[in-house]
Amino acid sequence: MSVTSSQTLNKGELTQLLDVAREAIRGHFSADIPTSPDFSLYGKKLTTPGACFVTLEVDGKLQGCLGSTVAHNPLVLDVHNRARASAYQDRRFMPLSEDQLSQLTIEVSVLSTPQVMEVSSEQTLLDHLATEKCGVILSDQHRQALFLPQVWSKLPKPADFIRQLKLKAGWSADYWSNNMEVKTFNVTSIKGKYY
Repeated sequence: MSVTSSQTLNKGELTQLLDVAREAIRGHFSADIPTSPDFSLYGKKLTTPGACFVTLEVDGKLQGCLGSTVAHNPLVLDVHNRARASAYQDRRFMPLSEDQLSQLTIEVSVLSTPQVMEVSSEQTLLDHLATEKCGVILSDQHRQALFLPQVWSKLPKPADFIRQLKLKAGWSADYWSNNMEVKTFNVTSIKGKYY
């Protein structure tokens, strides 16, 4: 089974995915909108399995962000499902309400396949991230945390980026283990207003 690579999507295809996310959220408020996308409307790249994250912000503040790192479903369906989940199932936030829609922005990030990075120490990882501003997944002892590459805009220093990622996973800021698995990935993304 082939997997959609983030590098293969053009602006038109990304715009279609943003529209899918909008429709998924709109469908929560209207019974007239189908509960899943019509695959016949989309080309092969968007109906091939893909992994994505959908990030929602209301008035510039995070309102929801859920996604997948492994491609199981057609990309267009994954975007639809993740948009609905980010709006109404992210347990960190109250479900999106209709009065927030005028201030809502949606970002769809299509992930490349995460690659395992061999690191001998945390410093090796930090040195790599000094020049490569990629997405990072840390995993160890049944805990895992992920930051999309967009987080670099808020945490531009590698040490701060990794420290906050470890806190997100539930580890202490200075935690490191010889068993720590590091995966890196890139995204192709598009962001737009709900209206």
